[in-house]
Amino acid sequence: MKKELFIDGVKVDLGEDTKITLNLKSNLFSDLGKIVSNNSYTIKLPKTVHNQRIIEHADMPSCSTGYPRKYHQARYIRNGVEIISNAKAVLLSVSDTIDIAITWGNITVLAGIVGNNKSLNELVDNGYYMTWRREISNYQYWNSFIVSDMNMGIRSFDTLNYVHPSVRVRWILDRISADNELGFLFSNDIVERYISKLIVPLLTRHGRGFDVNNQFGLAARYNNGVRYDYYLTAILKDAYANSFLAVINAGTSNSGIKILKESTKIRISARMFFDFASTVPVNPVFVVYKVMDGRAEEVFSADASELQGKGGQTWTAYFDFEDETSALSEGDIIYCAFRDTGYFVNNWGTDSFSLTLAPYIDEAIVEGQGSDGYYPIIPNLPDIKQVDFIKTIAAISGTFVVVVNDTTLGFFSVDDIISNRNKAYDWTCKVVAPFKENKPQEISYSLEDFAQKNLLTWKEDNTVKGDYNSALYVKDETIEVERTAIELPFAATDMSFGRASIPLYEYSGSETVGKMNSVEPRLLVEVDNNGKSKASFEGLRWDTLVNRNYESYQKIIRNPIVISEKVEISDIELKELDVTIPVYLGQYGRYYAILSVKAEDTGICECKLLQLEV
Repeated sequence: MKKELFIDGVKVDLGEDTKITLNLKSNLFSDLGKIVSNNSYTIKLPKTVHNQRIIEHADMPSCSTGYPRKYHQARYIRNGVEIISNAKAVLLSVSDTIDIAITWGNITVLAGIVGNNKSLNELVDNGYYMTWRREISNYQYWNSFIVSDMNMGIRSFDTLNYVHPSVRVRWILDRISADNELGFLFSNDIVERYISKLIVPLLTRHGRGFDVNNQFGLAARYNNGVRYDYYLTAILKDAYANSFLAVINAGTSNSGIKILKESTKIRISARMFFDFASTVPVNPVFVVYKVMDGRAEEVFSADASELQGKGGQTWTAYFDFEDETSALSEGDIIYCAFRDTGYFVNNWGTDSFSLTLAPYIDEAIVEGQGSDGYYPIIPNLPDIKQVDFIKTIAAISGTFVVVVNDTTLGFFSVDDIISNRNKAYDWTCKVVAPFKENKPQEISYSLEDFAQKNLLTWKEDNTVKGDYNSALYVKDETIEVERTAIELPFAATDMSFGRASIPLYEYSGSETVGKMNSVEPRLLVEVDNNGKSKASFEGLRWDTLVNRNYESYQKIIRNPIVISEKVEISDIELKELDVTIPVYLGQYGRYYAILSVKAEDTGICECKLLQLEV
């Protein structure tokens, strides 16, 4: 038998007694709350010179290498058949052998998402935003961002708050897919019932936030002349405009910056030095101000980082700063100047300096009150890990993650396995019978990580009044009584007059503008309300989800029968093994789901199978 193992494209040495046993595990009946590595093995390699070179001599204390702390690509070929095409290998330890752990399957495909541990609001932001208007969107409107009618506790007299936008789950999955170069495969039924209808309401009012890519430079010139008690001002030399602001009156002593969006902040940075003359004590400060009721109101200030007297009432001021303005209103005009200086003296041969500006909106705003409405999407997505979001969609749809190929994860249910029995693997004649009787090598009556009562819960939120949790049951008094099988990162949502009700705003006394509460993230369903979009929690109670998506699953796990058999499986069959296809054993007249396969290089595999109720 010819065995070949490649790590980072280099063939490693295998000893005569090197044993490679492949452990393949299905996720279909594993812990409901996890997406685990379904395939793994630890292999002991001989300490040949070639293998030591591959691991960059990590076995030598004097050798500094990052090899043990990195994942490495691995491939395994047996008898010319590539059994494993895309695995992750990691060096565990070195003694008289080199111990390498190899994993493949879900954990390999999900390595990027799991490794970076990023949340939804850390998805790549290409400036996604919605014009936040006081208008409910049409039902199934093509846009990925909508305003769906729901009760957020906003009073009718509140003119500054409005129903927050929602984002379609389909769009979030597409963004995760694009960022991680990973595909998701769902059945048409799951897409129709959930992916196309689920929405995530955005329950914060974060602005887009500072983005270094929004930075730009402005050239300015020192200008002597008293203006609102400032003896030294700055003339902005060139015209400039973007969606946040515009330079007006460029090149004149009246040059300034007009703010185009409500609640804009500007991060300002500069390095400069210049001479000025003054007959009184000085304390130079760079300021940005706006004019209110005929007076200057400063919105930004930065002290000089250094001040040097040059004699003869001349000073050199040095500035090196980076800070941001207070929030500015749409229509504000701001100007630049220097406070507590004298008049500019051109001793250095230049009268110019430059400013770096980066405008951003710190808070989302609804249309009206002088605003055109601006609501950035990515900063307002829930602070939920991307991998947990994927697990949520799998959980509510009653599906389990299966690797389709090196870049695609499929989501399959127990019903999918049962419906595939017309394609079942017939292992009747492949079983290596341990007894003369038609009895399995081993039979057991429980599944790992299950209790008698397996709780399915939404995240706790004290603003939610109803009980929307449920459980799956195993009829076995010898196991743990109760455990939490799934706790979703979203809270449930009460209904009020046919709409989802999220008490996001509250009022006290005679307040006419509501204050925001902090509530847990929510997941809702878009429904048709006479052509308009309405948000609902109907159909998302765990009781409903269990009855609809876990009926077959519940029947099987209530009284599980697990058998173990030795089965002859060729290398090609092993490579093409699909855990979504059941196994038929004629000696028992039953169909089985594959739980695990332990494949050694003998061609005989130890298989653990779960009996299906079909």
